[in-house]
This record gives sequence, structure tokens and C-alpha cells, in this order.
Amino acid sequence: MRLRTLIATIALGVVVASVGVSAPATAATSYPSWEDVQNARASESAKAAEITKIEDLIAGLRTNAENAQLAAVAAADEYQIALAVAEEALIKSEDLKTQLATAQETAAASSKQAGALFAQMGRTSTFDTTASLLLDSKQADDTLYKLGAVSKLTSLSTELLDTAEQDANQVTSLSAQGEVAAQVLEDARADSEDKLDKANAAADAAAAAVAEQEAHEETLLGQLSLLKGQTASIEEGYQAGVAERARLAAIEAERQRKLAEERAAAAAAAAAAAAKNNTGGGGSSSGGGGGGSNAGATGTYFQASAQGWWRPLPGAITSWYGPRQKLCGGTGCSVPFHAGIDFGNACGSAVKAVHSGTVTGAYYSSAFGYRVIIDHGGVSSTYGHLSAGSFRVGVGQQVSGGQIIASVGKTGVATGCHLDLKINDGATNPATFLRGKGVSI
Repeated sequence: MRLRTLIATIALGVVVASVGVSAPATAATSYPSWEDVQNARASESAKAAEITKIEDLIAGLRTNAENAQLAAVAAADEYQIALAVAEEALIKSEDLKTQLATAQETAAASSKQAGALFAQMGRTSTFDTTASLLLDSKQADDTLYKLGAVSKLTSLSTELLDTAEQDANQVTSLSAQGEVAAQVLEDARADSEDKLDKANAAADAAAAAVAEQEAHEETLLGQLSLLKGQTASIEEGYQAGVAERARLAAIEAERQRKLAEERAAAAAAAAAAAAKNNTGGGGSSSGGGGGGSNAGATGTYFQASAQGWWRPLPGAITSWYGPRQKLCGGTGCSVPFHAGIDFGNACGSAVKAVHSGTVTGAYYSSAFGYRVIIDHGGVSSTYGHLSAGSFRVGVGQQVSGGQIIASVGKTGVATGCHLDLKINDGATNPATFLRGKGVSI
């Protein structure tokens, strides 16, 4: 989430070192003091040298920040590509598992059919039939019929044997393909995680470069103007900068205060809803919004937590549980209380079941669009705004945690592609619940 937020605001992404961009030089760079500037004004040569030095520092700060931002954008792109490869490998692996299960059933059936025929033939002696023909001419017609039947059975048995062999070969082939696909998936998963770490590092480096530029450029510009004789405008600009920073700080403080109030209200509303519905086992819905953390959580989109729960989709949380402004898009407008959490990702991205269970619903539901509902035994999960025609499960089907169930869409009331996840039909905060199950949110 830290990466996506940074990209959304200033388009950041790739490890700075990977494209030859040096790290911010805050500690190594020696910036001139105001005393140095005043001393330089006493001599034209010293003044010119100091002006050149400051101009070079300003240019370096701007170049470093720009390059770091471009590098971060490239890193984010690499992560998205690696993630797409991993998702494709996951879908391929799941499809091969399904094909293998079908092939195994077919092979078992053909093998059983061939075995039954061979057992029947074993009870019929071709030698006895031939002897009967030679010794009893009165039964010749009947015996010839029997010989013909034996010939047909022999031909049929050969066909069945060939079919059983082909079915067995198909199982062997799919098993081999499945092993290869599993290795490809593991490599792709590891690569995407590595790219994510590098993208986060690049975003941090870019943020540091921008912060250094903001921290030093205003002072350097002031010193430069002083050296060039623009003292009055410098002092005025400096005071304006101080006032603007104070104004922005006050606005941010007020925003944080209102956010804290909204989260507290969401927590109270969620707790009241949970008590009213008495869901018993859905987990607490307190701690609304994005508050809370679960450092050390092992549950991700690519692996289950120690308790066996999964993240349904990679990507940032674009809307948390609790009160929010009314949003309009798609087929209408949202309600003022968001009873789920939204995972942002591209349309068509694979959505996974958060835990094993039974599918109890797979249908279109106006505002929520195409949805899938899974009963996990006392706890239910609902996946909304899915892509039309993307269902990979049906009502009554048993699913495993981490199994692909559908694809991301923007059906129903939606302003963009995302997954809206609800727990216990909205009575429980999904972020709090999944964090309690060891899932990284």
C-alpha cells in the first residue's frame, strides 16, 4: 500500500541503483551556510564561484529527484508485469489440476471397463468352443456363432485396451505438465515478491530524493538570490514559505483529527451492527477504516497464513470499512456506510477464496454486481463487482482456500475495477477479521 499510494500521487517506482541513479546525498553533500554566502559577497571572484556552486547544487537536487522518480515508475511497472506473469501461471496451474482430475477419472473408468471385459473372456475357453465344433456337428451353427462372438470380443478388448492405455498416457502427460507449471508458478511468485521489494525500495529512494530537494532547494535559492543582490525578494519569499508550511501543517492536523473521528464512529457502528446481528464467529468489526496492523502476518495472495486464510487479491486497499461519501458510477450510487473493503486491481485479475468452504451463491445482484458467496462454517465471505462470465465455481461446490473463483470487474455500482470483499454480509470489518487470521492487509 505504501508503494501504490506513492505512485498514485507522484508516479514513483524501480530501484534507483538498477538504472544508475545515485541515492540522495543528504549526508555527503556540504551545503553553504548563510555566513559563507555573506563572505562570498565581499569578493567578485568568490561570489561568482559561490553562485556556480549553488546553481550546481540546485541542478543536482532537481536531477536526482527526477531520476529517482523515473526509476521508481520503472520499478512499479516491473512489479506489475511480474505480478501479471504470476497470476497467469497460477491460472495455468489451476487449469492443469482440473484437467488432471478429469483425466484420472476417465482413466479409472476405462481401466475398470477393460478389466471387466477381460474377466468375462477369461471365463470363455476358445479351445472348448473349437472342440465342440469338431466333435458335435449338430451344434455347428451355434458354435460358429460363438466363435464369431469371441472374435468380436477380442477386437473390442483390443480397442478398450488401447483406450485405457491412451487415458493412462494422458494422466502421465498432465502430471508432468502440472509439475512444470507448479515450478513456473513458484518462480513467478518469488520474482513478483522480489520485484515488489525492489519497487518499495525505489519508492523510498525517490521519496528521500524529493524530500531532500524540498528541504534544501528553498534555502539554496534564497542564498543564490542574495548573492545576486535580490535580498528583499528573498526575505519576502522566505517568510511566505514559512507561512505556507504552517498553513499546510494546520490543514493536515485538521484532516487527521476528522479521520480519527470518522474511524471512531465506524468502529462504534460496526460494533453495534455485530451485536445486533449476533453473528457469533465472524470476528470483531471494531477498529474501522485502515487502522491497525499485523506485522509478521504470513497470509498473502500467494500463500496461506498459519490459520489457513488467504488474501483474495493483491493490490492496495482503495476504500476501507466504515462511513464514506456517496459514490456514483455504473448502475447507481453507493450507500453512505461501506460494509466491506475494496481491493484495487486491474479488471480480469484472478480473485481467490479467502478460506475453504461451500459456495452458497453465484449470481448478479444489481448494486453489488456479479457476486460469489462462500460459507466457511459459521463465517461467510462475499466477493462483489466481479467480471461478467468470469465465475469459475458454482453453487454447492466445495472450494479450497486460495482457489481462483472469478475475476475482478466493475459491475454494479462501481467507479472502477476492484474487488469489494464483505465478511458475514457486512456485519464484520474484513480488515480486522483477516488480520486476526494472520493475513497481511
